[in-house]
Amino acid sequence: MQELAMASDAQLRTLAQYKSRSDFANSPNRKAEYSLSKALPVWDSFFVGAATQGTLKQKVLAGGNQLKDWGIFLAVTGLYHKAIDKIVSKSETLQKFKQDSPFAYGIADTTLAVAAGFSGIHYVNKGYQKFIAPFIPQKVKDFAKGIVNSADDSSIGKTINNGMKNFATKYPKITGVINTAARWALPLICLGVMGSLVIDINKAKSSENK
Repeated sequence: MQELAMASDAQLRTLAQYKSRSDFANSPNRKAEYSLSKALPVWDSFFVGAATQGTLKQKVLAGGNQLKDWGIFLAVTGLYHKAIDKIVSKSETLQKFKQDSPFAYGIADTTLAVAAGFSGIHYVNKGYQKFIAPFIPQKVKDFAKGIVNSADDSSIGKTINNGMKNFATKYPKITGVINTAARWALPLICLGVMGSLVIDINKAKSSENK
């Protein structure tokens, strides 16, 4: 207590920042957000496939394509973070900005990472179609096509497709509600997580000031 009483305002501010950031980082909400971020690509791909209208094959293709784009996005953002960490480590100005304004730095960093990820999806897919796809042997293409088609051609696939078709015909309104719910489920969950994050950041800042 005596050391605290003798501490300068700058030292007290540093201690307050350390405690509030530690409490923020170790809160149960951060663990939930971390778990969601890890499962996000799978859940998003599942919901995209579920919301796609058509046969089981079309749903599988839509979900698989979404999962592939997630793989590209995560790979590119991973490379981006490695590159930006090296740049920041060599720039005193960026280091000071990161230390003095962590929230603003985090927003800028996240925005640039997302932009890099979406650009990666566009250019990797474009490059694949132009430089790789033409050189894939036709037998490999036919094999992959056969695996995808088996989703509709198998007995299980036919049963599922017939069941979905009959249900949609018998209950069109319920089907529409289910498709809408599947389409908006993950965005709404993410908005809820972002809202929770903003609230917790404000609480942390209030705790620091107090």
